[in-house]
Amino acid sequence: MAETKPKKKTLKKRLNRWLFLNVGPYFLYLVSQFVGRTSKWVVVDAEKQLAVLHSGSPWICAFWHSRALLSPFIFKIEGGKRVLVMVSRSEDGIFTAKALKLFGIEAAFGSSTRGGKEALADMKVKHKSENIALAITPDGPLGPAEIVKPGVVALAKETGLAIYALGYYAKKVTRIKSWDRFVLVHPFNTIVGVAGNAIYVPAAAGLEQMEQIRQSVQAEMLRVQEISENWFGPQSKESQLPWFISRVSPWTGKPVWTRPNGERIYPEQKYQV
Repeated sequence: MAETKPKKKTLKKRLNRWLFLNVGPYFLYLVSQFVGRTSKWVVVDAEKQLAVLHSGSPWICAFWHSRALLSPFIFKIEGGKRVLVMVSRSEDGIFTAKALKLFGIEAAFGSSTRGGKEALADMKVKHKSENIALAITPDGPLGPAEIVKPGVVALAKETGLAIYALGYYAKKVTRIKSWDRFVLVHPFNTIVGVAGNAIYVPAAAGLEQMEQIRQSVQAEMLRVQEISENWFGPQSKESQLPWFISRVSPWTGKPVWTRPNGERIYPEQKYQV
């Protein structure tokens, strides 16, 4: 029986793929910049974490896959630390890597389903040789949504870096009907950004302890998410947690921080950047 040759993609499909991989990343970058620069940011319980970021010290940032739109914007606006992000070995991963490059952010290709060990090894080597910060979506690339997988804990154990959860939400959002219910934030908005507490993994941690730490990371990420999503509702923790306002200049991209009482904060002095 003669082998059937694979069907060639139609011109329309090839054109759509080209547009997706070559125009799409620029569109995503511009959308992220436009949303981030036209919105007011409420930064919650994050001064210790920002001190680490602005000092140049590396860390591991963990954020849900559904919060990928504005996380690169946050990395570059608040401190500009060099960051290496794990992305999947797929067309979506190529798309993401190209978008990240526009922010000046590097990519390591791998995921929980393919090439994850190699990507974690690359991230470890890159961190040790270049002191680069690391970021990962611990529920990516295909879910289950908002369930932390072990990779982020293994990375923290190998590097000795602290894991910080990052979360955000906004007054006006659209949740896309995808597996992760991706959060599409509208421009001219009020966005709440929350940073979690540092979580370390001992170098000698065994499987049982690593699972306990994975559960701690899971709990911290859900705590951060709960604060950001409920900030504008009756369960808001506005009166319980410290926060300040950050407005990003539409022209320079630099943030201006003010406390709720109007007092100006100067990060370049506060954190000796």
